[in-house]
Amino acid sequence: MTIEERKHLISVREEAWKAKGKGAANDSTQFTVAGRMVKKGLASPTAITPAASPFSSRVKSTTPVSKPLEEIEARPDMQLESDMKLDKLETFLGRLNSKVGGMQETVLTVTGKSVKEVMKLDDEETFSKFYRHADYPTSALPLELDEDFDAIFDPDAPKLISSVAEHKRSVRPMRRVQASRNPLKMLAAREDILHEYTEQRLNVAFMESKRMKVEKMSGNSNFSEVALAGLASKENFSSVSLRSVNLTEQNSNNSAVPYKKLMLLQIKGRRHVQTRLVEPRASSLNSGDCFLLLTPHYCFLWTGEFANVIEKAKASELATLIQTKRELGCRAPYVQTIEEGINTHTHVAKEFWKLLSGQTSYQSAGRPEEDEMYEAAIIETNCIYRLVDDKLIPDDDYWGKMPKCTLLNSKEVLVFDFGSEVYVWHGKEVTLAQRKVAFQLAKHLWNGTFDYANCDINPLDPGECNPLIPRKGQGRPDWAIFGRLTEHNETILFKEKFLDWTELKKPVEKNSESTQQKEETRSDTKPYDIMLMVPVPQTTVGTILEGMNIGRGYGFIEGDDGRQFEIITVSVDVWHILEFDYSRLPKQSIGQFHEGDTYVVKWKYLVSTSGRHSTVSEKGTSALMTVELDEERGAQVQVLQGKEPPCFLQCFQGGMIVHAGRREEEEENTQSDWRLYCVRGEVSVEGNLLEVACHCSSLRSRTSMIVLNISKALIYLWHGCKAQPHTKDVGRTAANKIKEQCPLEAGLHSSSKVTIHECDEGSEPLGFWDALGRRDRKAYDCMLQDPGKFNFTPRLFILSSSSGEFSATEYIYPARDPSVVNSMPFLQEDLYTAPQPALFLVDNHHEVYLWQGWWPVENEIAGSARIRWASDRKCAMETVLQYCK
Repeated sequence: MTIEERKHLISVREEAWKAKGKGAANDSTQFTVAGRMVKKGLASPTAITPAASPFSSRVKSTTPVSKPLEEIEARPDMQLESDMKLDKLETFLGRLNSKVGGMQETVLTVTGKSVKEVMKLDDEETFSKFYRHADYPTSALPLELDEDFDAIFDPDAPKLISSVAEHKRSVRPMRRVQASRNPLKMLAAREDILHEYTEQRLNVAFMESKRMKVEKMSGNSNFSEVALAGLASKENFSSVSLRSVNLTEQNSNNSAVPYKKLMLLQIKGRRHVQTRLVEPRASSLNSGDCFLLLTPHYCFLWTGEFANVIEKAKASELATLIQTKRELGCRAPYVQTIEEGINTHTHVAKEFWKLLSGQTSYQSAGRPEEDEMYEAAIIETNCIYRLVDDKLIPDDDYWGKMPKCTLLNSKEVLVFDFGSEVYVWHGKEVTLAQRKVAFQLAKHLWNGTFDYANCDINPLDPGECNPLIPRKGQGRPDWAIFGRLTEHNETILFKEKFLDWTELKKPVEKNSESTQQKEETRSDTKPYDIMLMVPVPQTTVGTILEGMNIGRGYGFIEGDDGRQFEIITVSVDVWHILEFDYSRLPKQSIGQFHEGDTYVVKWKYLVSTSGRHSTVSEKGTSALMTVELDEERGAQVQVLQGKEPPCFLQCFQGGMIVHAGRREEEEENTQSDWRLYCVRGEVSVEGNLLEVACHCSSLRSRTSMIVLNISKALIYLWHGCKAQPHTKDVGRTAANKIKEQCPLEAGLHSSSKVTIHECDEGSEPLGFWDALGRRDRKAYDCMLQDPGKFNFTPRLFILSSSSGEFSATEYIYPARDPSVVNSMPFLQEDLYTAPQPALFLVDNHHEVYLWQGWWPVENEIAGSARIRWASDRKCAMETVLQYCK
C-alpha cells in the first residue's frame, strides 16, 4: 500500500463518523441547535443539511442607516441641554483659578488697549524744515545746439518703414488706466486709508511668569497643576456641611451614568456575539438566546433552551465579570442562573419574573441561521459621529460597521449611537469646553429623530415584540441608556461593541524562535533559575478593601497620590455560625475562636487624611469615609486559619486565641487543668495564640509558649533560648490579655485572679514540668547546646510544572513583617493541604529540605502523570542542589 493510499484511507475514516445515522440522529448534527430543534419538531429536516453560511449568501446593502441631512451643530435657535456636573466643574475650576495665585492661566485675554497713529507723508513745509536747503550753481550762458540729430546717426543704417511701425504699435499692450505721474501723491490723496489703529496688550508675559512659578513650585512632583493649586488653597471646614448618603445607593460624579437600575441584556450571535440592551419585559425573551437581567442587588443569567454554545459561553463570561468587578452598578453577591425548561418555577425564578413585571408569554426560538443574519443586520445600525469644530460629523469609515480600538484617540470626542444605547466618549486630553459641546450635541441627537425604516432590524425592538416602539420616531424609550464615558473608564457593555477590544487578551508571540523555545521547554523540562529565588522579597503587606490599600489595618499609610491616611478601628463584632443558626458573641469573647467552628467578624474602620500632629478638630473635619462591613455593603474577605492577614489580627489587639475543638463541646475541651499555647506573630497588636498538645514535643526553642493552669489561674510564659525579643513582647502582650479578659473559652471566670510567671528555656520552675508530664529535652528540637545564631526567617517554595514550565513559587506568610525576623511563619498543614503529589523546598538557612508528597489514589494514576511526576522530581532535585550552592 502506497503512502497516498494510506492517506486516503485515513481521511475516509476521519469523515466516516459524519455519515453515521440519518437526519437528526447523525452525530455531526444531532447536538447542534438545528438538530435539537428538528428533534423537538420546531424545524424541518432540511435545516440540518449542509449549506453555505447565511451570512455569506446574504446580499449586503450599502448603508441602511441614512446619515443626517444636516450637520449637528450648535445654533442659536437650538435649545441644547447642558451637563450640570460639567458646569459645576467649570465653576469650581474658575473659583480655584481666581483664589489660588500659583495656578497657571491657560486662556489669552486682552489686558489693555491704546490708539496709535500711523506715520504719514509730511507736507513740503515740514520736509523743507527737516532737511537742509542746498544751493547748486547754475550757468548763465545759453546752450546752443547747431547740429542736426540726423548727423548723429549713420545715414546708411536701416530705418523703420511705416508698416513695421504700425505692427509695433499693434503689438504694444494698451493701458486701460492712465498711469499716475506721481504715485506717492496719489496714495496720499486717498481717503479710504486709516491713519490710526488700536493696539491690544495680552497676558502672555503674565502667563509665562505663572508657568515658571508653577514649575519652581512643583519641582520633581508628579502632581498636576490643578492638584498643586488645590493643595495650595485653604478651605474653611466650618462652612462645609456633609451630606447623608444611603449606603445602598451608588453615587457618581457622572451626570450621565452609562447604566440603569434595571437592565435586560440580550446575548445573540455566532461569529461576533452581540450584547445589546433590550426592553426589560418578559416578552423580550426568546428560547434561542441568552439574557442577563441586572439590578443593583441581583444578577440573573437566563439561558434559552436552543441557545448555541457560543452564546452560553459569552453570557456566562459576562455575568461572572459583571458580578466580580461590580460592573454596570450591579453589586450582586453571586450570579443566579435560570435555564429554560429546568428551573423556571423556582424561588429564584419568581424574583426574576417579578422584576420583568410578571411571567408572560415570550417568543420561541428563530430559525437556526437567524443568529448570523441578526449579527449582520444589527451591526449595520451602528452610527458613529466625530466632534470636529463643534460639529458632530458622521465617521464614514465606521458607519454601519463594528468599531475598532484604533478609532479611540485621547484627543478626540466620539458619539456612538447603538439604538438603545448612546454614548459620549472623550479622551483624557480633551478640553472641558469640547466635553460640554459634545454632551449638548449628543443630547440633541438623543432627543431627536431616529429612522430605522430601511434597516433589516430595529435595534430598539429587535424581536418586534412591542408595537409601541416604531422604526421611525422622536426620542428614545425611558429604559434606553444615554451615558458619558471617559478614556480607560468604559463599561463592559460598551467594550462588547468593539471588534478587537484586547484588554483581557494576551498578546500572541509571533517570533518563531520563542515558539521553538516554548516547544523545547514543554518537551524537556529544565530546572528553575535559582537566581530568581535567592532575593528575599521586601514588599510590604497590604490588604485592598473597596479599592483602597489599607496596609496592616492601623496607623498611617501612604496613598498612591503621596498623601498620608490614618486607619482607625471603630468597632469589632463577631458572630458564631452554626449549621442552621448563628449567635452574636459577647464582648469578653471577642477574639476567642475554635479551630472546628466558623465565625463572621465585622470590622468597622475609619479612614482619615489627618496628619500625625493634627488637632482633634482637624481630624474630625478631614474624615473621608467610614466603611461598615455588614450585610448591606462592604468587602467580604474569606479568612482561613493560619493565613490571617494583619488587618484581621489587629482587630483583637494581641488577644486572639485559637482553641482546640468546637465551641459547643466545652465539656470535652475542659477535661484537663493544663493548656499549652504557641505564640505566633511579630507585632504585639497582631499576636495570636494557637492551642497545641500539652506535651514536651510541642515546645519550640525559637518561639515563646504559654502554659495555663485553669484551676489555679496560673500562667507560665516560657521563652525559647533562640526566641527573638519582639517574639517575647508578643508573648507578654498575649499573657496580659488573658489576665485582663479571663476568657470563658479558656476555662477561666471573670473573678479569676491570674498570676503570670515568666521563665526561660533551661531555667524552668518545677511547676512548669508538671503540666508537660516529665522533663524530656529530646522530645523536641532543643537548641540549648547549639551555639549558632538563629536571626533568620525560614523560606518555603512550591515546586511544580503545572503551568507548562517548571517553576518555584515562594509561599509568603500573609502577616509577615519584612523588617523583623519571623521564626515560625509556616504550619504543617501548609504542606499537607496542597494538591498532592506536591514538592516543597524548605530553606532553614543552615539546611535545605526537599519535601515530597504522596499519591492520593494509586489506582487512578495514568502513565503520563507518572512520567511528569518523575520529571518534576528530577528538576526539583537539580534546583535544590543549585540553590544550596
